[in-house]
Amino acid sequence: MPDVLATSFATLNYSGMLFNKGNVLTPFSSMIGGRPKVTNSVEFVTGQEYVTGDGSQPSISETASLTAPDASVITRSQKSNVTQLFQYAVGVSYGKMSNMGTLNGVNVAGQSANPMSELDFQTAQKINQANQDIEYTFINGAYAKATNDATANKTRGLLTAITSNLVDLGGEALGYWDVAQIAKLIKDANAPYETLVLGLDTVTLFQLNADAQQNGLTIIPADRTVNGITLMMLVTPLGTIYLKELKYLPVGTATLFNPNVISPVYQPIPGKGNFFLEQLAKVGAGEKYQLFGQIGLDHGPEWFHAKITGINPNFVKPRSGVRIYSVDPIETVVQLPVVESVTLASAQVGVVTDALAIAYIGVPSAATTLTYQWQTSTTTSGVYTNIASATTATYTPLVANVNQYIRVVVTSTGTATGSKASNAKKILAA
Repeated sequence: MPDVLATSFATLNYSGMLFNKGNVLTPFSSMIGGRPKVTNSVEFVTGQEYVTGDGSQPSISETASLTAPDASVITRSQKSNVTQLFQYAVGVSYGKMSNMGTLNGVNVAGQSANPMSELDFQTAQKINQANQDIEYTFINGAYAKATNDATANKTRGLLTAITSNLVDLGGEALGYWDVAQIAKLIKDANAPYETLVLGLDTVTLFQLNADAQQNGLTIIPADRTVNGITLMMLVTPLGTIYLKELKYLPVGTATLFNPNVISPVYQPIPGKGNFFLEQLAKVGAGEKYQLFGQIGLDHGPEWFHAKITGINPNFVKPRSGVRIYSVDPIETVVQLPVVESVTLASAQVGVVTDALAIAYIGVPSAATTLTYQWQTSTTTSGVYTNIASATTATYTPLVANVNQYIRVVVTSTGTATGSKASNAKKILAA
């Protein structure tokens, strides 16, 4: 990509308030940002793992106890992740710096360019871009550990880290009991489940609210704040699950995570710190700066979290009303579907009429039994007369029918009831 600096004609000056249409929110990074860690090594430890056995009842006789059992040990394994580089550059020509008084667009007396400093504006946007890249990487980052200077280190994101507690909904919408069962996976993995946060997209949040409402439940908004990020609350049999929208989740994916074990890991440069802005060497009439930093994700034990995939990406609007559950059968009156309309497409001499479109109020449980009676009239709203023997699903108009109007009366019995006349069509000549 070529080096592009802000110049007078490339970045025009305007007056007026500035409004950013892009995303500036980083809820996941902000949520875990209160527990930062620092490393002086590209690779850092996320913890050690070991497994102890479940309980059982020993069966040891007095005789057997005279001989000590064979010794055994519990082994441990170390888990790690890496930091990665984030680097951006911005530059402004001297010509642009000296030309901030030239305004484009609508000019009103007394107004001045906004922003007043092109360098400050461009730098702020690079910082926002870095924040968005970090947010995306912390959620989706694919792990890679460099083996030489020409290979990039890539930090492992939360979704990539989760390998134990996996759920595929197979295209179904995420519901209240799905959340409870996913929390149970974390509990069954012997992980803490008291402060879990469900990261989800807007569609899934809508679906979860709709499901909770139909079950007589309520998702309470803004009940808790984590590092300045407000969270909604859903109460399940396993305790409170907090909810937060995350922008960079893949479509159809949500994650249940424990923010208390997740931290950003900074790798500062001695004498400079981390994510600093520094001026680069001049090569002409302008100034160029770089924004540089190194950061990785300590996701903690992966079984402390869960990943949900295969969620229906489309919001299924629930029918109006509230679900009612009854211990005893509720007496109901069987109401068969009713014929709502019959639509006739066209009519022409010598041409078999098009197939009829029949609509019902309700859905027949099986194929209906239909009878037909074709009729003609001299006017569209006049008296219609039955055509003798024209009692099948189709009718072929005769020459004698030209310029008459034709319709069919359909009567349904069996799995649907009712009788309905179709719209009238003028019979055209061949």
